[in-house]
Amino acid sequence: MTRMHWYSIIPVLLLISFPVISWATESRLSAAVALIFRGTAVEAYLRRPSVSFVETCVRFEKGLADDVIFGVDQELIEGVEKPVYLKGGDWMAFVGLQRTGAVWVAEGTDVTMKGTPSKDRKWKIFKLSRALQPDTWYRLRCYADFGKRQFVKLQVEGPGISESLDLSGLKLDYPNYMPFDKAAMSYYVFAMRGRSMLKTRGVPRVYFDDVKGGIVDGGRETPIFACDFEKDRTVPSQPVTSPTIKLTGYEQGRFYLERQESRFTVEKVNFAKSGNCVGAADADLQ
Repeated sequence: MTRMHWYSIIPVLLLISFPVISWATESRLSAAVALIFRGTAVEAYLRRPSVSFVETCVRFEKGLADDVIFGVDQELIEGVEKPVYLKGGDWMAFVGLQRTGAVWVAEGTDVTMKGTPSKDRKWKIFKLSRALQPDTWYRLRCYADFGKRQFVKLQVEGPGISESLDLSGLKLDYPNYMPFDKAAMSYYVFAMRGRSMLKTRGVPRVYFDDVKGGIVDGGRETPIFACDFEKDRTVPSQPVTSPTIKLTGYEQGRFYLERQESRFTVEKVNFAKSGNCVGAADADLQ
């Protein structure tokens, strides 16, 4: 088990009400988030959470710096009305990879499980059997059980690799109180880096395509979210309201900037996994 006082590179996710602050060049988390809250399947799931999954296809260029971490996250946002566990609870299943094959899992604790937000992120570090190659599409899929508030597993598939990491027993983190009016599932793709781990400038851009999210019931998977970046060519800021964040202000399933300083764009490329466009996360510290 690894604990690292490196939370500055991963500030609380969905920190939507805070402006850019002085450490922006010390670390950058460039993420996009989509919320799902309307529909028979997701509404039933939010009343009685169980296993959920998030997946994406991911690719990077030859010059990607070794310290850049990229991956997926899924979070159960409880809302302030009729929460399952905590009013305003935000349960986070965050996993990131480095091109070296290192896997970072944000782990909760007994304290966070009781409703005290984490301050110093606690990390569980794993290692794939091989490094990831540039200019290659890989599929990442993470399963988490929001009924138990625990991880389940991470799958990594691509040319020359097909691995499943057992994450069972690892607690989900509770990064912060999140005052949405009602419950939702949120799905993220991201790239991040921090100056404390930086060794070379490198290329800090990572590409995503075919992002999906869904729920698992009795072994049957039901998709509730999908984005191939072909429909919406812009990634706007989140429509935050105060003191309560109203879900009705969000377009369900659309990607928004996770925070104002996130550098996340939709780009037309000749190497998309499907269609013509990809999502691009830039974790540059400049």
